[in-house]
Amino acid sequence: MPHLLPANALAVAQIGANKLAKLNLESGRFRYRYDANSNADLSGYNVLRHSGTVWSMLDVFSVSQDEQLLSAADRAITYLFNEHLRFFRGYHNFCILEKNSIKLGGNALAALALAKLYESNKSDVLLDTAHQLCHFILEQRNVHGDFVHKRYFKSGKVSSFRSEYYVGEALLALLACYRITGDSLLLNSVREVEADLAQQGYGIREQSHWMLYSLEQLQHLDASPHIYTHAEKIATEIINNPTYLEWGRSTPIACRTEGLLAFVRMTPPKPTDSLTQVAVLKCIEENLAKQLMFKTKDGAFTRGGGDRRDQEVRIDYIQHNISAFLHFSQLEQNQSNPEL
Repeated sequence: MPHLLPANALAVAQIGANKLAKLNLESGRFRYRYDANSNADLSGYNVLRHSGTVWSMLDVFSVSQDEQLLSAADRAITYLFNEHLRFFRGYHNFCILEKNSIKLGGNALAALALAKLYESNKSDVLLDTAHQLCHFILEQRNVHGDFVHKRYFKSGKVSSFRSEYYVGEALLALLACYRITGDSLLLNSVREVEADLAQQGYGIREQSHWMLYSLEQLQHLDASPHIYTHAEKIATEIINNPTYLEWGRSTPIACRTEGLLAFVRMTPPKPTDSLTQVAVLKCIEENLAKQLMFKTKDGAFTRGGGDRRDQEVRIDYIQHNISAFLHFSQLEQNQSNPEL
C-alpha cells in the first residue's frame, strides 16, 4: 500500500470541504442527501449532522483560509439560529429543537460549531449562545456520568431514546466552550463525568470517536493518567475488533480513523515505545486507503454498503471523511506541538 502523503490528505480534505460549501444553499440549509449517479435529491434532514458538518468545514478553514468555507459556515449558523434555536421553559434555557425533540447530541454539536466559528468571528452572540447551550447540557446531567439523551419540547417528558455517541459529543462541546469562556464549571463537570465513565468503560464497546476526541482535549487540561488509559482501551478495541469493516461503508471507517487520530495525538503518561501506537498508525493508514474508494470526483463521499443506498451521498459522510484526512495531514505537526 503506497504511503499517503500529508499534502495529498490535506487536498482530499480541502476538496471535500469545498464540496460541502457548494452543497450549502443561500438559505443556509444544506443539500442534505442525494444519489451520486443520478444526482437526484433524496429526502431527509438532520440538524445534528448540519452542525457537525459546519464544525468540520471550519476545521478545514482553519488551515486553508478559504473564504467560501467561512461564508458557507456563516449561512449555516444563521439557518440554525433561525430554524432551530428555541427557549425551553424560560428565556435562559437555549436549546436546539427539531420536530418537538431536544437531543443532547443536537445541542452539543451546535455548541461545538458555534465555538469553532467564534475562533474566526469573535461575535458575542456566538460565544453567549454556545455558553447557554452548554449550560442547558449540564442541566440534562444525571448520576453516574449519564445525561438525558432526548426530551420532548412541548411536554418536557424524557424519551427512552439513547445514542451511543451523544455523551462524547456533549463532553467535547463542554470543553470547546470552556476554552473560549474560561467557565470552570464546564471543565470541572467534564472531569467528574469522565471519571465515572472511565470506571464504567464507556466508549469502549461503542468504539466512540467522539469520546476519543473528548479525552484528547481533556488531557490538555488535566494530567490525570486514567484519561490516557481510558482512551487507550477504546483505541485497542477498535484495533482488535474491526467488525465495522465488514459493513463496507465509508462513515464507520472514517469515524474510527478520526478517533484513532485523536488517540495518537495524546501523550502517554510515561515515555514508552508503545506497540499500541504502532498498531494504531498502521490501522489509520489502512483505513484512509479504504476511505478513498468511496470518494467521488467532485470531493464527496458515498455511503457504500453494496445495497440500494450504496451510491448515496450525505453531508455527514463527507464530514467524517474530510475530518479524518485533515487530521492525518496535521499529524506530524501536532505531534511536535501537541497544543495545536
